[in-house]
Amino acid sequence: MASLNVRSGALGRRLAHHLLSRLTYNITPTRIDYYATRTANQAVNELLDPNGSTPIYPDGPLDAVGAPVFSLTDYKHEPGFSYNGTNRRRAIESWRIYEAMGSTNANWKIIHYFASIFSLYQGGIYKYHFWRLLELMAFQDIKTLALKITYDHAMLRYLNNNVNIGSAPNENYARELLELFTILKGPQIATGNYTTYTEADISTAARVLSGIKSSTNVQDVDPDTGLLVGYNFPNHHDSTNKTFSSAFQNRTIIGRSTAATMTNEVSDFIDMIFDQLATAKSYVRKMYHFFVNDKISTEVENDVITPLATQLLNNGYSHIAVMKKLFKSVHFFDEDDSNSNDEIIGSLIKSPYELLLTTKNQVEAAHLRDPVNSAYYDQLFRIDHSRLATLHLENIGLDPRGPITVEGFAGWNDSERSRHWFSSNYVYDRYSYGVSFRRGRVRETNTSFPYQTDMVSWVNNNIDVSAGPGTPQAPLGAANADLLINKMLGYFIVELPVGDRLCYFQKQLLGGLSTINWYTAWSDYLTTGIDTEVRIGIERLYDAILSSPEFQTF
Repeated sequence: MASLNVRSGALGRRLAHHLLSRLTYNITPTRIDYYATRTANQAVNELLDPNGSTPIYPDGPLDAVGAPVFSLTDYKHEPGFSYNGTNRRRAIESWRIYEAMGSTNANWKIIHYFASIFSLYQGGIYKYHFWRLLELMAFQDIKTLALKITYDHAMLRYLNNNVNIGSAPNENYARELLELFTILKGPQIATGNYTTYTEADISTAARVLSGIKSSTNVQDVDPDTGLLVGYNFPNHHDSTNKTFSSAFQNRTIIGRSTAATMTNEVSDFIDMIFDQLATAKSYVRKMYHFFVNDKISTEVENDVITPLATQLLNNGYSHIAVMKKLFKSVHFFDEDDSNSNDEIIGSLIKSPYELLLTTKNQVEAAHLRDPVNSAYYDQLFRIDHSRLATLHLENIGLDPRGPITVEGFAGWNDSERSRHWFSSNYVYDRYSYGVSFRRGRVRETNTSFPYQTDMVSWVNNNIDVSAGPGTPQAPLGAANADLLINKMLGYFIVELPVGDRLCYFQKQLLGGLSTINWYTAWSDYLTTGIDTEVRIGIERLYDAILSSPEFQTF
């Protein structure tokens, strides 16, 4: 029986790594060691603390002179450097990468969970406001987010609700709101009847949503967020009452006829959708798929999804409370049966975000840009975009502009889910991620990469001990080859390999040498500071780990 009971006791290295990899992109040896000492209750409360992380660039992306590229009150802001069009888009995408990479709590994982639901492609410069909305709503509730998404400038334009007129309804947004963003389709039980809603409900919903226009007027801002929002235009709104099907208990939404009251009508409509248990279940299933496992068994549906959906429905769609319940559970840590490594831990394939952002933090790569350089921010938000977003996200299947269809990225929404990320088209680029961080060059090219790690220093900082190497019979710290291998594997891979697989990694460090030879080489390095011999073995082990199948999962 899948159990939502709270797991007790300290997490230890393995479960701390598992929790961090599912809730953040910021996994470092120090953070793994810290959370290994915490209980599930303590760790999850800390990672889901809205104040648990400080934004790196609170004003958003910066231009060449360090001024914000975007302003939340001046939508036509022109910075000192020309950041129009493509450069502004790149700045948005770079800003998101750096924020997610540096965040120490779960906020950017939650933001990407939201983005896997409310899919948006491009959106021009106003997509910045879309991502800011997701950021501001990360620790709020998903029902309020759905209402605010409905008025989002970029979404209004993307799904054509800005041209939805009462006398000539456009059903595009209404359809996607029901089919993809909220309640989802159930089994088709009759022509035009999908159990959870009907084709007639889509038409009726479009009438509710008619007359909402996209705006670039600086006065049209959401008082809660300060972000640009659409506005109500009653002349294009169907102000009659709207009655929905039995899927919504034949609910009637009272029509409104003024700009001041139209939002109340839309809010009543959103309330109707979110009053359905099917809507709550759709969000919990998506949460489970995104954070826990690609598959939902009948057992999980009954023992995990249904009780969490009931909680979500009853607590006003506070997703944080539900996440806490899920992530603290013995089920999340795969300890609700006798086999603790058969279902969840290591079951997901890393998305391009996990590979890029988590790898940078795991290897503790240093940034190679000089902040004193007058072109620092231009390099950061414009030039480095191609190295990060294009060559390390797009090349393995994730366009940072967004999914090309409203169904979302296949790796998050396709029937294959995370397995989609491991396509034959992406294998080489996925397996060569570590090379970029080790060389400070994009894979095996001469194209500069903005980050580089020094793995000898990494071993010194995270594995070696100040007491020295010990003796050949009792080596200490990194002088102990077995300890070094197990520590490196434990900091990069959730499930430690055993048997022949472990022997493979041992051979990468030692080559044909014995552990005594390694002790001598490390001792000589500590004495002389010359790292030539130890670097060969450490970098060979590093390459083997980061190009391994085990590193592709989390």
